[in-house]
Amino acid sequence: MIPSFDYRFPRTLEEGCNLLGEFRAQAKVIAGGTDLVVRLRNGDARPRYLIDVTGIETLRRIEEREGMILVGAGVTHSEIASSPILRKHGKVLSEAASWIGSPQIRNLGTLGGNIVNASPAADTVPPLMVLDAVGKVVSIDGEREVPFDQLFSRPYETGLSPHEILVEIKFPKLPSTARSNFIRLARREAMAVARMNVAVVLQMENGVVGDIRISAGSITPTPQRMSEAEAVLRGRRPDEEGLKAAARRVSETMIRQSGVRPSTSYKKPVVEVLFIRAMKKALEREE
Repeated sequence: MIPSFDYRFPRTLEEGCNLLGEFRAQAKVIAGGTDLVVRLRNGDARPRYLIDVTGIETLRRIEEREGMILVGAGVTHSEIASSPILRKHGKVLSEAASWIGSPQIRNLGTLGGNIVNASPAADTVPPLMVLDAVGKVVSIDGEREVPFDQLFSRPYETGLSPHEILVEIKFPKLPSTARSNFIRLARREAMAVARMNVAVVLQMENGVVGDIRISAGSITPTPQRMSEAEAVLRGRRPDEEGLKAAARRVSETMIRQSGVRPSTSYKKPVVEVLFIRAMKKALEREE
């Protein structure tokens, strides 16, 4: 049974910040509720106040502005997957959103919720890592911008204070020559949390890899770029030998960050294969 709570429905960001400033740790923000409602039912969360931010219009925008793409934290996964702006300038993110849950979950779940839940398996997080995203956080104390990887402190925990709210994610729009891909592995096609996922963005320059960004989900405690794998491929042709060498760097980073576990013997070869597939699909397409 869901415990009782006091429900508030702010219409402006200022009103929402004031409520969070007043209630602090006694409050939880809810938008789609696809994660929070489960926690309420299980008794893992018992807030005295629920602050429903779905009525705040400024959280529901997707805009292109001065070379940047701005995505409000209240935008749903369905809106991200179908957005012409994101499909053109941040396709790796729209691809990831299209894989999340079922149509019902995509219609309810929001980008902000997927991020602040801080699950290592969140499908939107690796794409935002390779897009060099920055989060905008607002409270009664003002606003601040946080590099995306610094939003997370540990699995299922962010560095946000109880009275802060993530309102927006922004990233530089990808050039037309960029190639990207998102790929995931789950136990079944729909409704399943990803066991692993990989996002890549790269540009080719005269047959060799120029800029390249790689991130993988569910293999490290908190999100990060696979910088060692990026260094292997940068400036060289993406042949089979190079891809395998980079894949080994991905699995080595996983083991160094997460340690050797019973699942390592399975996850090491699988994440290497998943990475190579993501790279090959990215190299097949011109975006």
